[in-house]
Amino acid sequence: MGTQSRMNSLVGQKVSSWRSGAVCLFVGGILLLSCTLAFPQGRFTDVLVSVVKDKVVAVTGVGQSEIDLSPGETVVSTKAHGLTALAITSTRLLGFSSQLRHWGEQPLDGDEHVKTSHVLRELCIVATDRHLFGFQETLAHWTSEALGGAEQVQDLRAYGHLALAVTTSRLVGFSAFMSGFHAIELQGDERPQAIEHTGDAYLVRTASRTLMFRSRMAGWTEVN
Repeated sequence: MGTQSRMNSLVGQKVSSWRSGAVCLFVGGILLLSCTLAFPQGRFTDVLVSVVKDKVVAVTGVGQSEIDLSPGETVVSTKAHGLTALAITSTRLLGFSSQLRHWGEQPLDGDEHVKTSHVLRELCIVATDRHLFGFQETLAHWTSEALGGAEQVQDLRAYGHLALAVTTSRLVGFSAFMSGFHAIELQGDERPQAIEHTGDAYLVRTASRTLMFRSRMAGWTEVN
């Protein structure tokens, strides 16, 4: 075989190899894109919650998850919104995460009573006569904040990624993204005069100051 023929053969092999690689890369990209699109559509679906015999059942687009009730335990109420579900029983709070397909439970004290609750797409907030409880859907995890001896929750709000409790002595914020509750003491007879919000911030005005709580920042800040 002459030199020119050998060169042509080598060039042809390289072109063929490049074409094969390009085709594989293209097909791989299509498959990856398909999996990426299918993953959130198939897994991150809204949840429906119901009580069936002695179980609380959460139903999503990809299946169902059950949690057993204990003997004598009764379901007081159920709520669901978006990815999050809440069941309040006579002894526990049950939160469900659609993303993790997992139930998280929070025991109540023997004589503790639930006063009010809210369920958002990615969190739950529950006020009792003794605690504030928050559930983060992304972690399927409950967090608690004890109320003081004479402290009472006067207002409980939730919107977007945030919840806000106004008590007789504090402002207490809870976020779908930040761990724990975030509280700030009210001074003397200071009371909220106006509360504004977006899905990611609460702005509370009192007679003496303006306070802000944001979904992705720990703690409260004073706006000057």
